[in-house]
Amino acid sequence: MNSIYIRELKHYSKAEILEIIDEKAFEKLTSYAIIDKDEDSYQFKFVGVIIVDDMVINCYPKYIPNTDNIKDDFKQIISVIKKYKSLNEEIDYSNENLEDISFNLLSMMVFFLEDYFENGIYTNIQNILESNGNGEIDWNRTVNYTNPIIKNNKPYYTELQTRYKINDLFDYFHLLHEYIITDCSRRLESAGLIDLFDLTPVELSHHEQDDFGEITEILEKLTKELNVEFNSHKQKLLKSMHAYLAGKNSFSNDNYLTVFGTNTYHVVWEDVCRRVFGDKLNKSLREILNDSNSYTKLIDVIKKPEWHLKEGTFKVDTFRPDLITFWNGYFVILDAKYYKLKVTEKLEKQPGLSDVTKQYLYELAYREFIEENNFKGVKNAFLMPSYENQVENKGYVEIGILHDLGLENIQVIMLPAGEMNQLYLENRKMSISRLFLIS
Repeated sequence: MNSIYIRELKHYSKAEILEIIDEKAFEKLTSYAIIDKDEDSYQFKFVGVIIVDDMVINCYPKYIPNTDNIKDDFKQIISVIKKYKSLNEEIDYSNENLEDISFNLLSMMVFFLEDYFENGIYTNIQNILESNGNGEIDWNRTVNYTNPIIKNNKPYYTELQTRYKINDLFDYFHLLHEYIITDCSRRLESAGLIDLFDLTPVELSHHEQDDFGEITEILEKLTKELNVEFNSHKQKLLKSMHAYLAGKNSFSNDNYLTVFGTNTYHVVWEDVCRRVFGDKLNKSLREILNDSNSYTKLIDVIKKPEWHLKEGTFKVDTFRPDLITFWNGYFVILDAKYYKLKVTEKLEKQPGLSDVTKQYLYELAYREFIEENNFKGVKNAFLMPSYENQVENKGYVEIGILHDLGLENIQVIMLPAGEMNQLYLENRKMSISRLFLIS
């Protein structure tokens, strides 16, 4: 397959896109909101891998300025998306229609290989019962089904019932699982994606799909096995095998679309920042304050709006910061913003007024808590990704009427995305001291 790299949100004319893919594929990508129209141009609103027709399209994040080191950069991005999905998304293909299954085939292939490396092949264990075998003695069957010799009022059993377990390597579902894993490996390898997903090629089976029967017969057997299997992981595997085989033929058509990635990469960036800086929002006050016995979570300190109506009083959801943490006696409010600031004669592509206002209000919402717990002060900042190697404080944004209330202005901090991603992948933290100087 041919492979190209495209930057997220870069503007293209329709003619430029149709040089890459045909009209039918263009319409399909548009219907899934992967390609979005912006006035007279089009943008790929997606980060990840798209396979359409015989083309592999690698969409990389907008903050990466060029393709000088794109293979390494993009491989790291795919690893970050994989980790985000594993931490935040439960795999369930049981309720999807065939078109959605086809759309998610690439994700399913990656799942099958990663699950195999972690958990091995689907197994059915057989219990073998014998008389006087080498397995474990089944005393319940021995006592109930054999006659002992009684001597001095003690029973002596000359025939012992034994049991042992074997893994049936010729089990239908065991062999089918091996076939699917091998098929996934071959498909990923033919698309040049094995290394990108940091996987190893696997050859477990010499079978073809037809060896297991007609597709309707295979799917029926999987459904029957699912009805008698109660192990949660094996249930997930059976559902995934069913979905993969049900949608596989769509992948083989002349025109198909399958993806791995996200059209909401800002959510991934938020998760990266939360974990790298140690978000405390969902921790109880008992966990984070030495002198508190309260099980109230930090997020619940923010009071909810109350609607006082004739029918009664109603509390509704309130605003929620991206992450809160403590550092060196300071209460730190951080908001991950997936923006790419553009500064020429004017400022463009910056967070909007509502974003800035909310950031001030987060401090105001916690003001009583901050005073009661004797914090030295507040540090408040937007966190944006950059392609540089260093943390850079770009300045701050101020709304005078809110700053006059004694609220901290919002620092604008550019973070080295490559380093942040690596810390995220390695479950390590970045020190808050790199963001702020105590003034």
